[in-house]
Amino acid sequence: MFRKHPPRQPEPGRQIELARRAFDAGELEHAAAHTENALFPGPTVTLPEIHEMLARLAGHPQGGSRLFPLEEPYAANRIVARAHVLAHERRFDEALLLLKMAQEFAPEVPWADVLWVTNPDTAAAVDPKVVANVALDLMPVLRAARDLDGLRPAMEPYRVLVRHATSAHPENANLHGAAAYFVRRLDAAEAVGYAERADQLKPGTASAEVLGLAYWDTGRTDDAIAAFERGVAYDPKLLTMYCHLVDLLFKADRYDKALSYAQRALTVSPGYACGQAAVHAIRFSQTRQASDFDALLKLYKVQQTAPETQGHIGQLVYLASQKSGAETVTISGAPGEVLRQTRKFLKRNRS
Repeated sequence: MFRKHPPRQPEPGRQIELARRAFDAGELEHAAAHTENALFPGPTVTLPEIHEMLARLAGHPQGGSRLFPLEEPYAANRIVARAHVLAHERRFDEALLLLKMAQEFAPEVPWADVLWVTNPDTAAAVDPKVVANVALDLMPVLRAARDLDGLRPAMEPYRVLVRHATSAHPENANLHGAAAYFVRRLDAAEAVGYAERADQLKPGTASAEVLGLAYWDTGRTDDAIAAFERGVAYDPKLLTMYCHLVDLLFKADRYDKALSYAQRALTVSPGYACGQAAVHAIRFSQTRQASDFDALLKLYKVQQTAPETQGHIGQLVYLASQKSGAETVTISGAPGEVLRQTRKFLKRNRS
């Protein structure tokens, strides 16, 4: 658990001045405390004087990471200070995992915008499993971002780290797969290269899925379909692969094929809500039968305890409403608002 930061930011320049005085007086603990205070979450965390002070504390015979012990509740600035000192000690695996923790807590802060993170030598020295795990653990941060452009500066050092790590470990399939998942949110074209390499090194359901998603992101619909179909061939019981295919084919107006895959998913798991919803959405788009739309709404409403499933069904409602009839309409907003607007649209357009 992280503790909240004080509402007022300590003035970093003043904190570093106090840290220098304490350091010169041999009071290392006080110097560490002031340096830690200077790392208040915000753009000033990259100030060179903060990192110069951390380097001095790391290099002192009585200094090092012991000056920044981890204690609950965690403070992001303490974690980051410890990470930088660990990196000075060349304990990069531990340092990166700590930076990732702070990034999850305060996603838009450029915690990782430091030379040791983006240095190719770090990528070569660190365990590729750690880089892969960091990339995957940051995926929820990217998915949850309302303003991806505002998050890019904080994520860019991790993208550079991933790029250097894949260059240093060109035969590591898991690393390339993780790189593709992470980078596709930032640069879809770059992600395709990682996904293709992962699929070359270790073809299977995991590589087929990330390759299909990367192709989808770059508008390569037929290539994406082919990748997902390989995924189904690898594991005919993997429901998420059917889900990807149905969504992609439905959006591409290939209704018959989308319906076929939705029905195949239901033969694997008759209670699969996304498959049931897809069948009704596709049929409604084809025939505009009110019974299919009402069934779709019913499935949406019963998924209150499964927000991810409900969100996916909400998107099917959105797509079905846009693809029905000659009139086109843009529907947006929260799920409840989507349903309200959809009903209004249908009321005007039902024959």
